[in-house]
Amino acid sequence: MPMLRTTRDEQILEALVLKVRLLSLELVFRTWWAEGNSPAIHAYRRLTQLVNEGLLEQTKLLTEPLLDLTAPVCVWQPGQPAPDFQAVSYALQSRWTEPPRRTTVYVATTKAINQYGGTGSGGLKFRLQATHDLHVSVLYLKLLRTNEDAAQAWVGEDLRPKAGFQLKDPDAVLEFQDGRPSLAIEFGGKYDAGRIQDFHEHCERFSAGYELW
Repeated sequence: MPMLRTTRDEQILEALVLKVRLLSLELVFRTWWAEGNSPAIHAYRRLTQLVNEGLLEQTKLLTEPLLDLTAPVCVWQPGQPAPDFQAVSYALQSRWTEPPRRTTVYVATTKAINQYGGTGSGGLKFRLQATHDLHVSVLYLKLLRTNEDAAQAWVGEDLRPKAGFQLKDPDAVLEFQDGRPSLAIEFGGKYDAGRIQDFHEHCERFSAGYELW
């Protein structure tokens, strides 16, 4: 007999199908079980049920610990001077101080994608980008907790048309329906100055403001 899905189940599945590529167990219990006792245990049990239903795939990866993303490293709007790419790169690269660790992560399956109207074939495709993609998930969940309007406007990279050959697509774009200009969201990882400049010039070409985290 199929399990009865809760509102929380629906939110997790919709996030993984329509918003982000993967979620860690830690991100799930911090977001959806934050106020309960033994949140990691309860989250793991429920996610395991979703795995058994064929809606999620679970795996363990080596990822670097999550950074505390309290504010963007760089914010830019059309008409403003270009940032100091070297200084931004140094700020991004100097914040990594801890070694990688094994992390339990979850991705949507083809079954979930078909049910929630996503794209792709399900499963984990970008294993080497797991640290990057988890931090993109952190940014989405931050909006989900603090700015539901912006979270609704979030369109992830995989659901947007490709910008073009050798162009860096933003990790996400906030596409508002009320006339506000779009805003590109990018997690900078350990980007060097050249990669930051390429991203900036792409956004500048399309007159798109951005937050680089």
